[in-house]
Amino acid sequence: MNEILSAITALLTAPSAANDKTAIPNVGFISCANTVHIRHVPFHDPCVILVLSGRKTFYEGSQAITAETGDVLTIPAPASFDLRNEPDQRSRKYRALIIPFSIEQLERVGKAHNIDHERQQQQIRILRFAQDKVFLSAIKHYLEPIEQPSLITHRLMEILLILVNKSPQLLSYILSQHSWSRRVRAMMAADLTSTWEISDICARLATTESTLRRHLKNENTGFRELLAELRLSSALMQLMQTALPIYQIAYDCGYQSVSRFSSNFHKRFGLPPRKLREAVNESGQSLAVSE
Repeated sequence: MNEILSAITALLTAPSAANDKTAIPNVGFISCANTVHIRHVPFHDPCVILVLSGRKTFYEGSQAITAETGDVLTIPAPASFDLRNEPDQRSRKYRALIIPFSIEQLERVGKAHNIDHERQQQQIRILRFAQDKVFLSAIKHYLEPIEQPSLITHRLMEILLILVNKSPQLLSYILSQHSWSRRVRAMMAADLTSTWEISDICARLATTESTLRRHLKNENTGFRELLAELRLSSALMQLMQTALPIYQIAYDCGYQSVSRFSSNFHKRFGLPPRKLREAVNESGQSLAVSE
């Protein structure tokens, strides 16, 4: 764990890590000194979470899934969970490394290495793994700064292959993809400050409004629900992983009123933005997921 934390510290202090950004895409680091309980946290893409210190608990229905220091979790997506982050009693810090991945990358791992699994018979759920030397070595390799995107992807595929070999059930995540909501979300995420209308999305997707609404309904969502969730989830990540002021985050996520943003955030996640920011600020530096 210490070597992973040292690698993260190097990223935080590197000249290229300006504005709380890292030199490596798709890496997040969360650190807090207080216990934080957040409701309905959305996951738009699956991810690997390595708990570096403290305890993380996901609530999946009536079931609690807890990861202690050194444990690894994989989270399916799209999904939404209540979660709780608790600091370690000795260090008084909760720390976790987050590595998002795509369904397409996971599918490539299974096909490239001829790993088959009867995915249709498996429940898509959070999986827990015990880390070992091979996994930690792959994580350290992934954290080494490098400019070539293809090599970064290759290192991520190595991490996924290690986990799939531990549990082929990870391949069940492939079945959870919702193509229409993912496409709509990707378009809106490019500019959350825009006054998006469903007609804008339909024009880009070359489809009709009725067709798009029907597809989204089949995926248990809607246009307005997707936009609201995307704005709030982006705000959640920025509050936890950057030092941007709350008013700036609100505006960057498409809100013209900070009070309205705070009210909607509180209703969704169960605590106001200020309380969440206080928990993170007391912990020191946080590392943002890079673009």
